[in-house]
Amino acid sequence: MKMTGNHDEADELTQRTFLKVYNNLESFRGDAALSTWIYRIAINIGKNYLRKKKARKFIGLDKIMDLARNDSNINNMNNMKYKLQKAIEKLSPKQNMVVLLRGYQGLPYKKIGAIMGISENSAKVNFSHALNNLEKYLSKMGVNYEDM
Repeated sequence: MKMTGNHDEADELTQRTFLKVYNNLESFRGDAALSTWIYRIAINIGKNYLRKKKARKFIGLDKIMDLARNDSNINNMNNMKYKLQKAIEKLSPKQNMVVLLRGYQGLPYKKIGAIMGISENSAKVNFSHALNNLEKYLSKMGVNYEDM
């Protein structure tokens, strides 16, 4: 959900993930935990989806409606949640993924590194850079961390 910002799209990607896991279960080597393997599949499916979606550059009615449903005041789309989501979208794909896995999923850096195919230290560094970038993006939008 945090990757797509849309419940229907998130449901579709979840179904794709579980179908791919089911269809490829025999190829699971056991080098890592099953959950790490599933996360890796989910991330790849999500990244592919976002890449295709970004290529279309189309903001549809469903996206506008999702924003309206998630906002307590339809006329005020500039609330904190919206600004934070916009700032997260500006992060590099790697930083975005680390923020999603650490900030929203609460995963440890070691597991994030395994999922993303990077070292634990690289996951920590990417998260730190992401936080710095988020602070810059949010300050440009007129948001201070004290406001959050």
